[in-house]
Amino acid sequence: MGAVAAIVALLALPATASGAAGFGFGFGHHPVRHGGGRPTPGAAVVSLESGPYGPVLVVGGAGAGYVPATSTTPASYLFPAGTSLYEPTIDPPTYGASLFHEYQAGCTTTVVVSEADGPLSCTGAETDPSADWPAFTTEAPPVAGPGVNPSLLGAVYRTDLNAFQVTYAGHPLYLFDPGPDSFVGANFYETVQPLPPENTAWFLLSPSGTPATGPATLETESPQAGTTYSSTELATEMLPGVGGAAVSVYTFSRDSHFSTCYDACARDFIPLETVGTPTLGAGVKPSAVGTVWRADGTRQVTYDGHPLYIYSQEQPLAGASGLITTGSGGNGNGVSAFGGTFSLIAP
Repeated sequence: MGAVAAIVALLALPATASGAAGFGFGFGHHPVRHGGGRPTPGAAVVSLESGPYGPVLVVGGAGAGYVPATSTTPASYLFPAGTSLYEPTIDPPTYGASLFHEYQAGCTTTVVVSEADGPLSCTGAETDPSADWPAFTTEAPPVAGPGVNPSLLGAVYRTDLNAFQVTYAGHPLYLFDPGPDSFVGANFYETVQPLPPENTAWFLLSPSGTPATGPATLETESPQAGTTYSSTELATEMLPGVGGAAVSVYTFSRDSHFSTCYDACARDFIPLETVGTPTLGAGVKPSAVGTVWRADGTRQVTYDGHPLYIYSQEQPLAGASGLITTGSGGNGNGVSAFGGTFSLIAP
């Protein structure tokens, strides 16, 4: 799509609803495409749903992933209204994208072939069967439902998708578990192959545009075969939708009482954030647990005054799925990057 054609297409789009104000050059977005996906006018709708993580963003309107009618089946949507929307920590904010600076997502359409899962990419179109986390796309300015802030709603053009992906507060939005009242993808943690090399954690989004993590859980992790540590270390609970798993947490030598890990650093070592008071497991000292504010308005968990992180390339101990279901290896221990060193911490 050429720059001139892109501007013309944008100007031709109707302002279909209140969400239209959030789409345009204020975010440096390209205009939306025409054809395919969902019927005219093709505007994706973002709504709210309440659940165990509080009010979170979900698909509104009729749904996403339009499947046309056939001679034997009516038209339908692969992701019905109420389907949860997610953001990955590997994606940089979209605010730097513009007509001349194309957005480069961390969650890409690159296909990885896995013996366990077959051809799989981090993302793709809503109807792409190889997409692990399909992108939530739109063909017109996206619409803000009740409780959704239209000024935070936008879209960004992605050449790898040949589509416009809906964004909220600078976060591209993705789909995972179809249907309302399903939060399986919440606090999901995908770090290494044989899954696509996503190196990311997935979170629901609150109406303010911050991760809806729920209360963080601190616990302990005992050494097993394949770990880098020989004594019990501090961990957090991730992957609640598939039964939960202990994941090693780290401190950063550059930090004092506040985090200095942002941008690329925070995509590599993901801040352990909490909404509400952290939950503590056996062996964790309550007096050592605290929180500090981050620049984006989220709260990061601390231990003995040290902000905590999880590693985007954490190694699972066992299993072919790539998910950390039996414990983590602690392979982020001793990593020197971003002007400091990351270390495991004893409880």
